[in-house]
Amino acid sequence: MYRSLLILGLSLATICCWAQDPKFSQYFAAPLSLNPAFTGFFDGDYRIAANTRQQWGNLGDPYNTYSVSADVKLVEDENFINSYFSLGLSGLFDESLNKALKSQYISASVSYYQYMDEEHRFKLGLAPQLSYVSKYLDYNKLTFASQYNGGGGFDSSMPNYLDLKNDKTSYFDLNIGANFAANFDYLSIAVGYAQYHLTKPQEAMLSNSSDVVSARKTTNLGLLYLVNNNVDLNFTGVYNVQKNNKDIIFGTVLGLKPGDETKMKLNFGLWYKFNEASFYPYVGVAMGNISAGINYTVYGSKLMSATPRTYELSFIYRHNNFKGFKVPCPKF
Repeated sequence: MYRSLLILGLSLATICCWAQDPKFSQYFAAPLSLNPAFTGFFDGDYRIAANTRQQWGNLGDPYNTYSVSADVKLVEDENFINSYFSLGLSGLFDESLNKALKSQYISASVSYYQYMDEEHRFKLGLAPQLSYVSKYLDYNKLTFASQYNGGGGFDSSMPNYLDLKNDKTSYFDLNIGANFAANFDYLSIAVGYAQYHLTKPQEAMLSNSSDVVSARKTTNLGLLYLVNNNVDLNFTGVYNVQKNNKDIIFGTVLGLKPGDETKMKLNFGLWYKFNEASFYPYVGVAMGNISAGINYTVYGSKLMSATPRTYELSFIYRHNNFKGFKVPCPKF
């Protein structure tokens, strides 16, 4: 009975919070969902990124989030020009409650970066992003409190006493982002800001009225320091605000190359989410153009006397992952 009530509580929490945008702890593996200005902000010609996140797998039906993105620079080598455009496409897919609640975010972005000095140490990027959002809730896959049979389970044939008329919603949306980057001899810095839902779209689900999607404001900071040819430190932080929900994440990744001649690099990191008192231990490996990583959430406080199991897997491919004549970008 306790397990059933726990699952019910998590389900209700998911429905109540469904208007919040999905987020990742490995936010660098979903760059176009963090800031549209990250379109074309990487070392190389084009980039493909994918990320998958699973929550609550040990407490019932898992809450799954997937992202995939691709962006390309419309220039052969940015080191020999003063400005460049990039194009990006991304998809964000969210499903929960035994796949009863599904959300899809399909986005297209274009960025423009301008170098601000002859040495190409400073550049500023701006990017709009157009999104099409669709959400669907299959009520037949859900059970409600009125269907609890008293014996530790639920009977879906019992009435739910809910006036459920709106089971899907869709709309177009507009987002915008800016990013400033600076490169020095052993250090590179990036600071960005993005705002989502500029069109103030309305969603109608679970009721006959429409609710305005709250704006999401994101500030990001990245700092990459080259200790030597084989060791680097990457510090990153993100501050997310959407209505009453605030997320503050900060962490670092230590990159180690076994030798000067190898193309492999091992990454060991740790992030801390202040508003949840949670830690994200991270292990990754990079081999040439390809990098992959995994992290697990260690919760500082228990949820309803139970600890959800949450992990993420990421994959990033950067074609022609050159460093040019400067320190590489922070790895968003």
